[in-house]
Amino acid sequence: MVKVFLTQIVMSFFGTMLAIATLSNPSLLLWSSIFSVVFYLVIIYFSIWEIGAKDKIRIDGGRLRPFPAKGAVIALGGNAPNLLLALLMGFGALINTKGAQVMSLVCNAIARLLNGAYLGIFKTLQTMLENALPPEAGIMQYIWWWFIVMTLPSILTGLFAYFMGSHDYKISAFLGLSKRPPADAQSHSAAHKNTVKRSENNVKPVQKTDEGRKKNDEASGLGSGSDDQKKF
Repeated sequence: MVKVFLTQIVMSFFGTMLAIATLSNPSLLLWSSIFSVVFYLVIIYFSIWEIGAKDKIRIDGGRLRPFPAKGAVIALGGNAPNLLLALLMGFGALINTKGAQVMSLVCNAIARLLNGAYLGIFKTLQTMLENALPPEAGIMQYIWWWFIVMTLPSILTGLFAYFMGSHDYKISAFLGLSKRPPADAQSHSAAHKNTVKRSENNVKPVQKTDEGRKKNDEASGLGSGSDDQKKF
């Protein structure tokens, strides 16, 4: 949960920098925000996938009970500040008092600061909303639930990532990017390697004995020659 929240902070800074750089171009601002959100979800996916892969070892060993919703719970915990700020904004918009409105505006500013990756998307939606509503209508009553909907992609990504990790599934395998040979082929290649190693081990002693025989023959030849010399 803490790791998810820290990832959100880092991506908020990254998204805010992109938003500042593309603020003058609404289309580029929107697409840079979409890129930041997708990049954020990719990081969430790999983080929770590793948690699922580690849990798989303990689940297979009987040391941990399966909990398929763990990834969603982790992502939900990481987005808890966003949900709390959204509820406070909604509470302030519904009460419609001066103090509640101030609280709603402060929570809105903090929520945007924590979710810099979504700034371009929020800006586009807010512009569309301002053009559709009359000037006297308050838009805060329409904005607060955006921060609740915003948490759904990360929660669904966490749920999917934990399922993939806890079953040792990889997206690259589904896309055919990392194909492994079948188990029969792996066992056949392993048996072939073992056979080659055994044959090499059996050949080496024979070579050594042949060399030893040659040396013995040479030594015996020299010895017989010296005996013949002694006779003469």
